[in-house]
Amino acid sequence: MDLAENYINQSLRRLKQSNLSYDWKTMYVGYKLHIIKEAEVTQYAVEFLSTHPNCENASIVELAWGEFDIDYERVLKCIVQELYGEEPIESSSLWEYEKRKWRFSILHDLDAEYKHSPQMLLHRIAEVYADFGYPEEMKRFIYYMLSKENTELLSSKEDHIVRLIRFFYEFLRKEQKDLDHI
Repeated sequence: MDLAENYINQSLRRLKQSNLSYDWKTMYVGYKLHIIKEAEVTQYAVEFLSTHPNCENASIVELAWGEFDIDYERVLKCIVQELYGEEPIESSSLWEYEKRKWRFSILHDLDAEYKHSPQMLLHRIAEVYADFGYPEEMKRFIYYMLSKENTELLSSKEDHIVRLIRFFYEFLRKEQKDLDHI
């Protein structure tokens, strides 16, 4: 999955603004998913060292320097293994949890960006739905999906949009609560 084209701009900022906790595992998964690039990994390393001044982890220091010949994936993997004793493996529960943080931060940011354009918001949400592998839990508010709830006769297209947006906000609230408490 290469999400970089759609989401790379200020991905670390998005993650911070989503009010979710994040760490080196989150950075590793974001990097592997191509949501963040080397510059953001370096930025996180610098921020990490500024809040952990006694850190002597050579891998984190290496990332903070941001050299051109760094194998970022290898170094991130080493940091995760050193600090947490395991590497998030694709499709593992840890991987999916970290991936959900990235998805939530992107959706949270899209909500703010398209707050006054519900139809455009729904189109952008549908792009995230596709980019993240069509997660079942998002199906309820994807404008082109037929579901039991979406087949009700509504008085207008606007009513349909309002209902999908309401489902989206319910999802965001639940997702934030779930991610905060796992």
